Amino acid sequence: MALHWHDWNDEVLAVAREERRPVLLLLVAGWSRRSRRFQREVLEQADVAAALADRVIAVRADKDRHPQLAALYGQGAWPSLALLDAGGALLDAGTWIDGPDLLARVDAAVTTLRGESPAAAAATTDADADARTRTTTDGAASATRDTGAAGAPRAAAHAGPRPPQLDDALLPAIEAALLANFDERHGGFGTGAKFPHPEALDYAILRFAGDASPRLQGVIEKTLSQMADGDLQDAVAGGFFRFTEGRDWTRPNTEKSLSSNAGLARNYLEAGQVMGRADFLTYGGRTVDAMLRDFFDADAGLFASGIEPADDYYAFDGPARRTRTPPRHDGRFLADANARAVSALLKAGAVLGRPGLTGTAGAVMRRLLERLWRPGRGMFHFDDGTGPKLPGRLRDQAETARALLRLLQYTDERSFGPALDDLLRLIATQFVGPDGDFADLADVSRGRDVRRDERAFLDGAVAAEVLLRGALYTGRTELEGIARRALERHAADFLRFGWSMTAYGRSVELLLHPPLHVVVVGGEGDLDAGALLDAASATYLPSRVVQRLDPVMDAGHLHRLGIPSTGRAMAYVFTALDVADVSDPPSLRRALRDAGQRRLRQSR
Repeated sequence: MALHWHDWNDEVLAVAREERRPVLLLLVAGWSRRSRRFQREVLEQADVAAALADRVIAVRADKDRHPQLAALYGQGAWPSLALLDAGGALLDAGTWIDGPDLLARVDAAVTTLRGESPAAAAATTDADADARTRTTTDGAASATRDTGAAGAPRAAAHAGPRPPQLDDALLPAIEAALLANFDERHGGFGTGAKFPHPEALDYAILRFAGDASPRLQGVIEKTLSQMADGDLQDAVAGGFFRFTEGRDWTRPNTEKSLSSNAGLARNYLEAGQVMGRADFLTYGGRTVDAMLRDFFDADAGLFASGIEPADDYYAFDGPARRTRTPPRHDGRFLADANARAVSALLKAGAVLGRPGLTGTAGAVMRRLLERLWRPGRGMFHFDDGTGPKLPGRLRDQAETARALLRLLQYTDERSFGPALDDLLRLIATQFVGPDGDFADLADVSRGRDVRRDERAFLDGAVAAEVLLRGALYTGRTELEGIARRALERHAADFLRFGWSMTAYGRSVELLLHPPLHVVVVGGEGDLDAGALLDAASATYLPSRVVQRLDPVMDAGHLHRLGIPSTGRAMAYVFTALDVADVSDPPSLRRALRDAGQRRLRQSR
């Protein structure tokens, strides 16, 4: 008997309640070879399919089309399996579960459900279901992380005393949890399958830039070197695969993810800057080139979200590959992934001295806004060629706003200003719940408490960073207060959120130690002002906001900042204690490095 798969909809749980059967939810990624293998090698086996058909309601959902399901029930790798009761509460979960084990788990779930009275099952309220789901999802995710399967911190839930308030004790606590889960032998984090963790490396680079800690240097250099030298990198063409099944970066799953490659490109470029490693700069450039070659769809003007796996193709060397058809991209263009790609292009353009990449970043952003932004409604999640879909996701708004801030920082293209203003306003109003937490629009509208939702925690950390930077750029100080309130909500529980805690730490660092505010003053077409802007963008600083103001059009803003009009191009570097004014790029680079070091020393 074949297993009949249902789509996820509101009727699924009602049927589960009526028939008193658990829901078997299979979450897959369209680009994941492992997802397809699991369906073929486990779920489509005749004995397993026949047994499941009588016992469960089978639901299959793509994690990119149903991000809320992925947030609630995903186990850190794809595929993810979840057994749910009629209220949506999690009964059991895992990633790859062999047939006999899966059937045993289903039997246990059925026994549990049939031990409840029908009246009790029918009386389950939405609020109760939400509460149970959050609690059990956290437990299941922690169990999965303990195995090292997704490479998340084993010590996250037991990392010692938690800081009681939002203060500097939080930053070294996150660093300590990061170091506790570092794989000293092979680099990376965890002891199972190896995933790249761009957000964790970003935090390590941030902390290392402040005090050159030998331990953090070891984390950064060993991890980036081992990823590049191992099978995670496509050694022939550049770019990185999704993950490796081997702890030693062997046996790659050959699907490729745009978000992962964009994050790693920035990691290599920033580590190359901070450590003076030319090889890291080379890897960063190769990764950006691979993104443009493999993911970019010229007709759409956007990057696809993933590349299908192709073990046979990647086994060949360069000349042999040229005689074969390369693997295809998935045809889906995601807002958050494209925004991350824009950020990677901007970083590469500045660091590597390749202005063409900066121009490409602007072109991609214009196309992204054209296809997925609707003023007053924000960013839709994706377009698969049939129009924009899934509005109301916080991460899409936050990642796009962050990329827009970077675009204005690197290029001063004022045409992006209205979109940035719109997204900042939406994040600060529509995507904040009554308790102060950031959340997706649907969660805000129904008053759902998302404090135990790891995906919401990560998205909220990015949103807080965006509002903190936006407050400096726009002068809207109320944005900082909104970000502070959201960050304070997690001052005592951030350590249980796996790698998301590093994004949270980055935002708290910005709040406690505001970024350098660099203002370049010069009219349109002023070459000296352009050179100062390039110098400010190319110098590595972990936290900065760079802004170009026109002495005529922005006279009011300059007055509020206390900047005089001198009639010549100038750059002003604002710190918490002083302001430096310089008129040439070499002096600006020195001023930025000195101010950046002073700023980071204050966080120790």
